[in-house]
Parts: sequence; C-alpha cells; structure tokens
Amino acid sequence: MDWGLVLAWAIKILSLFFVIITGVAYYTLAERKFAGFIQDRPGPNRAGPFGIFQPLADGIKFIAKEEVFPKNVSKVMYLIAPTISMTCAILAWAVIPFGGTIPAPAWLMAWTGVQTIDLQIANPDSGVLYMLAISSLAVYGIMIAGWSSNNKYSLLGGVRSTAQMISYELPMGLSIVVIVIMTGSLRLTEINDAQKDLWNILTPPGFIAFFIYVTAMFAETNRLPFDLAEAESELVVGFHTEYGAFKFAMFFLAEYMNMITMSCLTTLLYFGGYNVPFGLGDGSEWSAFIGLGVFILKVLFFAFLFIWVRWTLPRFRYDQLMRLGWKKMIPWGLFTVALASVYTVYWKEAWQRIFS
Repeated sequence: MDWGLVLAWAIKILSLFFVIITGVAYYTLAERKFAGFIQDRPGPNRAGPFGIFQPLADGIKFIAKEEVFPKNVSKVMYLIAPTISMTCAILAWAVIPFGGTIPAPAWLMAWTGVQTIDLQIANPDSGVLYMLAISSLAVYGIMIAGWSSNNKYSLLGGVRSTAQMISYELPMGLSIVVIVIMTGSLRLTEINDAQKDLWNILTPPGFIAFFIYVTAMFAETNRLPFDLAEAESELVVGFHTEYGAFKFAMFFLAEYMNMITMSCLTTLLYFGGYNVPFGLGDGSEWSAFIGLGVFILKVLFFAFLFIWVRWTLPRFRYDQLMRLGWKKMIPWGLFTVALASVYTVYWKEAWQRIFS
C-alpha cells in the first residue's frame, strides 16, 4: 500500500471537511445579514466586528446546551435521525469536482511524494447516480425524526417532507436525465468538460431543464416557497420541533450543506462548472486556480438565490405544491427528455456551430 497516497487523501478529505463546516457556518451568517438588509435592520452585529464571530458563538451555544430527551420518544431512532441527515449531507460532497488539477504544495510533496492534487475526492463513473442516491437517503432522516419524536407537529412535518421530497425527486431526476442524454456520461467531470465550448443552459433542452431543476431544488431542500415541512405558523418548526442542542445543530448544518451542494450541482450541470467563460486563462499555469475561483463565484450566486427567494416569495399551500410537482413539472420533464433526445441526434452539431 502506498501510504504517501493514503496520507494525501486523508489530508484532502480533512481539508474539504474543514472548508465545508466553515463555509456552512458563514453561509448562515450571510443569510441573516441579507435578511436584515432586505427587512431594513442590521442583522447580527454584536459578536465581533460586523458580527463575524456570530457563527462561532452559535456553535459554542449548540455544543454547550443541555441535551434534553422528551418523554416517550423512541430514543434510538430519535438519535439516529439527525445523524442520517448530517451523514448524507457530507457524503454528497465526495464526488463534486471543484476544479481541475493543481500542483501540490512543497510541504505535501515532501510528506507524501504526491506531485498534483485533483480538486475532487472521488470521480466514479456513476457520479450523477451517486448524488441522486444520497439525496434519496436523506429523506429517511427527516421521516424518522418526525415519527420518533412522539409529537403530532413533528409527525405532520415528517409526512409532509417525505411526500414532498419523493414527489420532487421525479422532476429533478428528469431534468438531470436531460443533461446525461446530451453529454452521454454519468461522470460529473465529463459533464463539466462537455460544456467547455457551450454551457448546457444555452441549449433548448438545457434551458427548460434548468428551470425544472431549480424549482425542484427548492422543494428538495425544504426551502421557501416550499418549506411546508417546517411551516412555523402551522407546525412550530415541523419535523425537528423536539430537537435541541447539538442534535438540532446537525439538522441545521445538514440543511445548509444541502443548499450549497445543490448550488454546486446547478453550476456543474447547467453553467459550465469550473470552465472559465471565453476561454480566459487557458494554457496559463494559473488556469486551475482561475477555474476554481470561477466555480466558487457561480456557486455563491446560486447560494445567494436561496436567500433571495426565501425573503421575497410567500409560502405555497400544500395542494399547490403537489399540483405543481405532479401536474406541471413531471409532464414538462418528460417533454424535455424527449426534446433532449431529438436535439442530441439531429440538432446538437448545428447548434454548437452557431456558438462556436
């Protein structure tokens, strides 16, 4: 066994985990700051200058709070539920390519002998299927939390969320199938590379699939206008009503991790991933770093979109949510899959020549 390679992988995984946790913590601060701006108030501004230590204060609070177990909960399931949600949220990051290949720093080269670093943990042939499988498993954490809490509001939230996530997985899957048909691969890096000259959003099937995907993305992450599982005015806070301290923090972090994961996937599937517009920086020794920077900027835009929509649009009624998913988005998804097939066989080369 090449222990230098194993050490390099361990360092890469731990580095990514640190970046995820830090990024999610400051994403929560960004949401509170933008919410304050939209509502004409300052937002968090007590913990450090401009409130930059607020995520640290929140983290200490969650860890230090007393762990309370409500009466008559199913204790094992009650503890497993947030663990499932958090684990699925972290596992999803394993196959996301954040950029190309960068040279290893001198200290890492000395320790491990590794010359280059791929900005991705794993690159399986079925990366898209892996992401869909992990997102499907996440619903079990919410369902178990709602059932095991022995609370009617939690149970209603769990039932709502389960039905909502299963319903919107179908149009989301169809919108991703469109990209798979156009690319001819399930590997995320190949989907990224196929958009070097033409982003999928600029193709007729990709344009329609993008709007289906974004709508399903909000439903899958239980965010406004589809936050029926956590509707405060109806269900207190839904499936995690009975959770507090670190158990609640795990649900909280999982939700924001999933939002960033969906932003990464939107970038990879429709907006060229880490490909730099107009070929800027191609051939440069800094091209991989430029690509990483461009990827981060695209992801930040879609992460901001979650915040913008939350504080702009009202919540749907539950019947409206289901009607939109089953009667509108699934038929449109099936139409787009058929359109993608025709486009790939007959129009793809001609359409690419228009943009070349």
